[in-house]
Amino acid sequence: MVLMAPTARTRDFFERYAKLSTGTQIEALAGLYAPTFIVGSPQGSQAYTNDSQFLEWLRQVGDFNRHHGMRSVAVVDIRELVLSPVHVLATVKWGVQFEKTGDQLIEFDSSYLLERAEDTWKILTYVTAADQIEEMRKAGLL
Repeated sequence: MVLMAPTARTRDFFERYAKLSTGTQIEALAGLYAPTFIVGSPQGSQAYTNDSQFLEWLRQVGDFNRHHGMRSVAVVDIRELVLSPVHVLATVKWGVQFEKTGDQLIEFDSSYLLERAEDTWKILTYVTAADQIEEMRKAGLL
């Protein structure tokens, strides 16, 4: 299997994700996730339920990011691996801008296991390659 350029559906999905992740439409952002999903990071993994607690967590993450000057999140690159007729593994290179860093992008990778749900994707799992807090410290944002 070979990672390849993303389909339009996958690119559109992650561009929408980027837009929603810096806005206040928390319910719409949560709607991109499956009813239950797994998050992995350098600290380990945990399963979550897409419920009111998840919505509150998304609000807190948004507040934290805005408080620390996050201005934008953009897709830099996507590589996609088709796993089945309804599953894709997408590795996304994100570029984030903060007030303090100006036009400089802070880039990081995350991989997402997606499942087709009607005409879009739902996130079943995502794994981040780096810890956001540590990366923000390295960039002098905290």
